[in-house]
Amino acid sequence: MQKNPYLILGLEKGATKEEVEKAYKEQKAKYQALRFEDGDIGANASKMLDKIEVAYEDCLIDLANTASKETYGSVYGEVEALIKEKKLDEAQELLDKCETRDAEWHYQQANIYFKKQWHSEAKVQLEISCDLDPSNQKYKDTLERLKKVMNQHNEQEGEEASAQRAERAGYANPSMQGQDMDSSAACCNALSCACCADTCCECMGGDCIPCC
Repeated sequence: MQKNPYLILGLEKGATKEEVEKAYKEQKAKYQALRFEDGDIGANASKMLDKIEVAYEDCLIDLANTASKETYGSVYGEVEALIKEKKLDEAQELLDKCETRDAEWHYQQANIYFKKQWHSEAKVQLEISCDLDPSNQKYKDTLERLKKVMNQHNEQEGEEASAQRAERAGYANPSMQGQDMDSSAACCNALSCACCADTCCECMGGDCIPCC
């Protein structure tokens, strides 16, 4: 967009679409008549015609953006109010009806995702907001806060995972108490076998264990 497209058309910021179209036609007709003149007059007229075409397109874009902000500004306010009331489905439904998806749209979408604890999805939406409106400090600050929340969440998950691994390792390596129980069981089995052998020997006329 040129620095001041309205000025090129002989208008001021805030001009209506009808005023822009009227000024465009007048300026275009004026310089079209001059472009066939000899020397600098014709050359400058040709340059002005190019500038007028660009200025006209830039003014139309600016008017469309202004109308969009006026139309959807109130909608975003409603969406934000619904989010605060935790009516996330209603907020999403209202947001989905918006035809224009500008930086604020993605910001509100990020708010909904964050409330649902969909942090990665919220981060993507905030990054789009920052790309569409790099000068907006609100979007930047919110993105930085979200990154901190995600880092803390990842650290917490890492600590919990370490604790679970340690717990599983404890089950995989029996304690000394478990080893003592295994040893006792082995001794009992050995004594039982010896008693059985002694009984068999006595039945056969022998004595495997003299004291019994």
